[in-house]
Amino acid sequence: MGRHAASVRLGNGLRVNLISDPAATRAAALMQVDAGSYHEPLAWPGLAHLLEHMLFRGSERFQAREGLMNWVPSQGGRLNATTHATRTFFFFEIGPEQFDAGIDRLIDMLIAPLLATDALDQEADIIDAEYQLLRTEGETLCEAAQQQAFDGIAAMHRFHIGSRAGFGEDMAVLRSALQQFHQRHYNAANMTLWLQGPQSPDQLRAMAEEYGARIAKGIRHPLSAVSHTVPIGDRTLDLPGAPQLRLTFALNKQPAIQRQWLRLLACLLLDEAPGGLMAWLRAEEYSDAVRLIHATCGEGCSLLTLAFTVIQGTTAEAAAIETALFSWLEQLAGLTGRQLEHYSRLANRAFDRLAPLDQLRANAFGLPPVQATDHWAEQIAMLASASMSRLSVRPDAGGEVTEYRGLPLKLTLFHPESPPPATVRFTFFPVDVASPHSATPPVGRAPLKHLPNDEGSPVLLLRPAPNVLFEEQRGYLLQSALRTLAAELAHQDGHLSVERHQGVWVLQLAGEDALMCRAITAINRRLAAISPAMQRDATRAGQRAQAREHGDIAIRRLLAQLPTALSAGLTPDPVSWQATLVGGNEVLRQRLAHLLNDFPEPIVPAGEYRIRTPAERVALAESGDENARLVFYPLPETSAAARWALQLLAQLYASRYFQRLRVDQNIGYVAHCAYYRCVDVEGIFFALQSPKYTVAQMDHYTAAFLQQMKLELAQISDGELAAARNILLRKHSRGSDPGFQYARENALENNPLPEYLEQLSRDALSFWHRRIFASF
Repeated sequence: MGRHAASVRLGNGLRVNLISDPAATRAAALMQVDAGSYHEPLAWPGLAHLLEHMLFRGSERFQAREGLMNWVPSQGGRLNATTHATRTFFFFEIGPEQFDAGIDRLIDMLIAPLLATDALDQEADIIDAEYQLLRTEGETLCEAAQQQAFDGIAAMHRFHIGSRAGFGEDMAVLRSALQQFHQRHYNAANMTLWLQGPQSPDQLRAMAEEYGARIAKGIRHPLSAVSHTVPIGDRTLDLPGAPQLRLTFALNKQPAIQRQWLRLLACLLLDEAPGGLMAWLRAEEYSDAVRLIHATCGEGCSLLTLAFTVIQGTTAEAAAIETALFSWLEQLAGLTGRQLEHYSRLANRAFDRLAPLDQLRANAFGLPPVQATDHWAEQIAMLASASMSRLSVRPDAGGEVTEYRGLPLKLTLFHPESPPPATVRFTFFPVDVASPHSATPPVGRAPLKHLPNDEGSPVLLLRPAPNVLFEEQRGYLLQSALRTLAAELAHQDGHLSVERHQGVWVLQLAGEDALMCRAITAINRRLAAISPAMQRDATRAGQRAQAREHGDIAIRRLLAQLPTALSAGLTPDPVSWQATLVGGNEVLRQRLAHLLNDFPEPIVPAGEYRIRTPAERVALAESGDENARLVFYPLPETSAAARWALQLLAQLYASRYFQRLRVDQNIGYVAHCAYYRCVDVEGIFFALQSPKYTVAQMDHYTAAFLQQMKLELAQISDGELAAARNILLRKHSRGSDPGFQYARENALENNPLPEYLEQLSRDALSFWHRRIFASF
C-alpha cells in the first residue's frame, strides 16, 4: 500500500491536509497560520516573531516543562517554528506512538497560550540577542538588500525581527498587544493543519478532527492592499566572504506565483551534469554554486532569487552569467514531454528521500513535489520576462552604511555591462548513450568488507582509514573531481556522493550492479587525473567553507572547530582507505573488489569498527559581544554498556539542560546538550552562548547542572528510565531510506546491541556519570 493524500475542511473552518505513508517510521505535524510579519501593527515591529516565541512558553493544559518545546526533544523528536512575511509555521516530528500527545500539545499552545509576563520579559531579551546576531549575518543582510530594491509593498520595508527597544519595558502593555494579535489571527479560518505519518487515512483524519475541532471559529484578515512588487534598481552590497550575483525576479501573476513548478526548475538549475548551465559556468570559472530562493510576499506575488556564488565579482562576469542564464531559460521552454518527465522524476526522488517533517515543510512553504508540467513553457516564459533586480555582493565594494529594516547595509548602485551575445547550446537528459565496452578488470583484488542486507540496493562506502589525519582540502578535491560523474549517475538512477558524515569524509555509491561497476572504473580514472581547474575549484570550496564558518554565530563556529580539535592526536601518515559493501551478492563483491584494485590510493582491510577514546575533554570558547562555550566530554571506553550509557545520559540531560539554563535561568540565546559523534569519537557536548555571562560563568552553570544531575539520576523513576530507553531504541530503528542510513550505521557506527541498553539501571547510569565527568 502506497502513500495516500487527502484534504478536508472541518466544521470550524480549519483546513487539513493528510498524508498517510505506511512505510514511514516517523510522524510529523505542521500548523500554518496565515499571519506573519506583514500583519503586525505599525506600533509593534517584531510582534509576530515574539508571539511565535511566546507560544512555546506554556499553555493552559501544558506548563512550559510539559509543553511541546521540552516534551518533543525528551521523546527523541525535533521541532521548530518560523515567522515569514505573511504566514507563521509551527512543526514537529516524533515517533508514531507519541503523535497524538504531540498534536494535543501543539493545538493547546496555539489556542490557549499563557503569555506570562515573566516569560515575556525573557523572550524580549532573547529576540533582542537574536537581532544583534542577525545584524552581522550575511544571508539576512543579502535578503534585506534584495528587497530594498523592490517597491509596491510597504510592509516589505519595515523592521520585523523585533528588539528590546521596540518592545519596551511595560510587559502588561506588550502582553495586551500580543493577546490582540493572537485573538485576531489565530483562529480556524486562518489556519491549515498538516499531518503525515504511517497511520491510516482514517486514523489521521480522526486525530485532526479530535484536536483541530478545539480551535475556535473566526474570520480571515487578509492584507488590505493587493500585492505587486516592482524593481526599482540594481545594487552592490559590500559584504565579506565569497562574491555573489543575485538575480531577483518579481513574479506577480498566475501560474508563475505557484510553487509546484519550482522544484523542477531547481532540479534543472542545480544539475551538474555535462551540458547543463552549472557545468558550463564551472568550466568557464564564472560560478561555483547556485541556490534558488523563493519568498512569498503576499497573496498574489513572490520574489524568486537565483543566487550565484561567483569567482571574481566583476560586471563582465555578471553579464556573462546573465546571458547564459537567459539563453538557458529560453531552451528550457522547449523541453520535450519525455525530458520533463525525466527531470520531474529526478526532482521527486530527492523529495522522497526527505524526512517526514522536511517533506511537510517543503509542501507548506518550500518546494513541493512536481505534480504536473502542463504550464511549464508558460511559467518559464513568465520568469524570463519578469521584472528583475541585480544584486552584486562582494567585499570592499565601498559605500556609506545606512540602516534599512534595522540592519546596517553598505550599498551602492550596480551598473551592469551590456551582455555578450548568447552562443551556448545546452543539452538536457535523457540522452541516448552507448553502453561502454566492459574493460578487463584488474587481476588483483582490493580488500572489500561485505555486510549482507536483504533490503534496498547495495551501497558501497569508502572512508579514510581511522587514526590517520585526512585533510579537509582532500575532501573538497574529491568532490570537485567526481561532481559531474555524480550528476551523470543520478540521471541513470544511481547515486554517488562525497560528503562529511560525523566529521568523516565518506564516498557513497549505489545503483544497479552494472552501473556501480562502471562507476568505479570512472571514479578510478577521474581521481587519477586531477586537473588544475579541479585544484582551483577545491581551493575555492575550502575558502568558502571557512568564510561561512567565520560569518556564522559563535557557537556554530565552535562546533565547526570540533573535528579539528578531536583530530589533534591523529598522525599525518599517507592516506589509506577502507571499503565496505552493504548488501549485494558475492558476485558483485568480487567484481567491485577487482575494480577497486585500481583505486589511486591504497585500500586496507576494514576490521571491526571501534571508536576512539581521547584522554582529554575538548573545551572551546569565544569572547566578545557574544560569549560562547562548547565543552565536549569524550567516552572513556568502548564497551557496549558505556556507549549506551552515554546516549541514555544525553537523552535524560538534554531537555533538563535547556529548561534550566535557557528558560529558568535565562543564560542566553543558546543552551544545548546532546550526544555527539565526531571523527570516530563519541561523547556529550554542552553548548552555551550569552551576551551577558562570561565563559567562566557559563562553565560554572554547566558544572552546577552536572552536580545536580548526579543527585537526580539516583531518583529517576522506573517509568522515565524505561521511556528514555524506548526512545533510544526507536532512534536506532531503520529509517525511510534503509540503503544509505543502514549502510552508514553498520559500516561507520557499528551500534551496540540493544540488550546492553536494557541492562542499564539507575546505579549503572550514576556510575557512568561519575566515570565520564569526574575525571575532568
